[in-house]
Amino acid sequence: MTKSSSYTVHKFGGSSFSNHTSYETVASRLSGTHEIIVVSAINGVTSSLQALLDKAVKNEPFHNALAAIADKHIAVINNLIDHHDARVLIERLQKDIADIKDLLHTAALLKEYSPYLKFKVIGYGEQWSAEILTIKLNETNCVLYLNATDVLFTYKKNRILYIDWPKSTEKIKYFLKAKHFDQLVITGFLASDEQGRQIILGRNASDYSAAIFSKLFQAKELILWKDVDGIFTADPTRVRSAFPIDNLSYKSTLELAYFGGSIIHPKTITPAMELGIPIYIKNTLNPEAPGTKISSSKTLDFAVQGISSIDHIALITIEGTGLIGVSGTAVRVFHELHELDISVILISQASSEHSICFAVELPFADDAVNALKNAFEFEIRQNQIERISADKNSAILAVVGDGMVGKIGMAGKLMATLARSNINIKAIAQGASEHNISIVVARDDTSKALRAVHSGFYLSDKTLSIGIIGPGLVGRSLLNQIGSQLRQLQQQHHVKLLVRGICNSKKMYLSHQGIDLDNWEQLLKESTLDTDLTQFSDYIIADDIPHAVIIDCTASAHVAKQYTYFMDKGAHIITPNKRANAGDYQTYQALKTHAQKDRRHYLYETTVCAGLPIITTLGDIIQTGDEVLKIEGVVSGTLSYIFSELTKGLPFSSVIREAKSLGYTEPDPREDLSGMDVARKVVILARELGHPVNLSDVIVHNLVPEQLTDCDIETFLEELPKYDEALAQTIKNIVKPDERAAYVGVIKQDGSVEVGIRSFPLSNPIARLKGTDNMLIFHTKRYYDLPLVIQGPGAGAEVTAAGVFADLLRLVSLIAN
Repeated sequence: MTKSSSYTVHKFGGSSFSNHTSYETVASRLSGTHEIIVVSAINGVTSSLQALLDKAVKNEPFHNALAAIADKHIAVINNLIDHHDARVLIERLQKDIADIKDLLHTAALLKEYSPYLKFKVIGYGEQWSAEILTIKLNETNCVLYLNATDVLFTYKKNRILYIDWPKSTEKIKYFLKAKHFDQLVITGFLASDEQGRQIILGRNASDYSAAIFSKLFQAKELILWKDVDGIFTADPTRVRSAFPIDNLSYKSTLELAYFGGSIIHPKTITPAMELGIPIYIKNTLNPEAPGTKISSSKTLDFAVQGISSIDHIALITIEGTGLIGVSGTAVRVFHELHELDISVILISQASSEHSICFAVELPFADDAVNALKNAFEFEIRQNQIERISADKNSAILAVVGDGMVGKIGMAGKLMATLARSNINIKAIAQGASEHNISIVVARDDTSKALRAVHSGFYLSDKTLSIGIIGPGLVGRSLLNQIGSQLRQLQQQHHVKLLVRGICNSKKMYLSHQGIDLDNWEQLLKESTLDTDLTQFSDYIIADDIPHAVIIDCTASAHVAKQYTYFMDKGAHIITPNKRANAGDYQTYQALKTHAQKDRRHYLYETTVCAGLPIITTLGDIIQTGDEVLKIEGVVSGTLSYIFSELTKGLPFSSVIREAKSLGYTEPDPREDLSGMDVARKVVILARELGHPVNLSDVIVHNLVPEQLTDCDIETFLEELPKYDEALAQTIKNIVKPDERAAYVGVIKQDGSVEVGIRSFPLSNPIARLKGTDNMLIFHTKRYYDLPLVIQGPGAGAEVTAAGVFADLLRLVSLIAN
């Protein structure tokens, strides 16, 4: 043992052994000197041997299955090992197969099998695998084989299996006496009990075996070879953005392993931790990957280093006023569970002592509830205990990290993160060490919770699944703006905007990984999917991305009616579409209530004056306690331009033609001239103030001559000059001397709304408007002598898209904080 400090212990699990080439791969991962190699059975063999026992007790045929196991090993031996050594090893294997057959006949005769018979049968897989590897390595090195049952001894106390360290240490010394080797191959997961009978340390416990031998040999390091690149921040099959952790402390690894981490057995940590032996998780198939190092060093790069979960658990609750102030209740509860050998995974108790809840593995739920009901039968009859029940649709999510220790607000951030993803927390527990916060959620929410927490604690980029409806002028500009900023947002702000769906009125294109925004028009054109808003929204609201948003860039009332459905399914909404907020008041109220109830963000800044900060400014005014006395302004870029040109003395009809040619009007200018677009905008603002206004309540001055309402566009434009004089006279009748006309919307303090032509003195900011600019003036108690004025471009695809993009970034901020 004098050279013990130079040993490296390697452990290769079943995933490292599948055929003869995998044994060659394992051999290539070794240096050839001062190595202890702990091995598992060939992949799937232990389970196959267990299945043989189950067949035998049911009196089902097992000979063919046993022969298949033998053939599998013989094929590996013949392809891997020289003829003479192969023949000797196959003869030993066939003798073992005969012994297994006798054991199976015994189980079939008794219609049951003892634990020791089971241990004997399923232990052969490790022995065969270790013997095969020993002979392979002996081709180039001096290699010894060791059956762990000869040196590793255990004992039980209070039903818990312990390693007999003094006895095992003496046995190791005896084995090594007068022996020399370059490499020592040891069977994994096997040991002996106090009577020398073969036992197992537990299924999947080869990691534990390797850690035990690391301690016995006082190894310099322990390398656990797996089929992954290390311990990941979360299960990568559930969280696509999960990544390998470079360094972990023993304590953090222990927490992750206990709470569902499948990469390392939880018992593995303690033997290595006692001697400070570093553990490395490496990938057999990718040895160049750095893997994960586990040591006593704490890593504080992230407050949270990993997230794991246990899916199939039951949350058992005991409730009743009779629990309050009664000592010994918890003792009685957990004594009953101890008698049934049921392990408690998590415990949570209210300070009022009115209830105790704890989590157990799902298969034990009914036994636990029945035992507790029997134990507390008297208290139940006396109504001191009102309920003992099991919530079987539960899972535990554990958030682990060295950086959590002593850091204020970690639990609050965790709960806020889950709340933003609409995930309910059933119970929560945190140890005094603060390395772990564990919560119980609905099993159906587990994957969503993992992704939300992983993103929320900066373990991955803030990923947002985006669906865009209506890639017209505004939608196209928005897609271009998003595409130009994707890389910068991800690199500088850890924001990943994933446009996963685009649809117009006829077609939609969907992509799970995100659409190539440089080529989206061609992809949509070539798509064979007909537009279906239900299918579209269901796709955008993906299970593997915690947050989703649907952006409606249409002016469609039909799409607006789908908002509540989108919210119910789990999407936030962003829109410049005025139909929802300016439609029927009861529908509007239901939409806002839905958003609040479902904890969805509904952002619609661009429904009034495109990219100007109107809605947010009004919200700030209201929330800070100011009182709005009146709002007035020009909220149509089209009408702003028209009335600006009319002041030059130009005829109405020629101004309309010019505005249309410049693209300032809708394809049919009457949609602007009717004043209904302005009316919708002021209704939206009035509702923001709390006034229950409907569009039908608004007095609107329609600039379209009644005779030209129903004709086609060309006829309208041809006939319009006939009405120039009448409109000019109308304006002249309204406008006072030395004032200027403008088409405005007005919201009064009593909630009444008017839309039409008004006269303004030249000193008024509205009288100085030029071009297509919009302007809103807020008259409030604070802004009484000098009203608050917001002016700027209130129309155009680019500025509207920029406003929508700003809402999108605002949403990212809301879900990230």
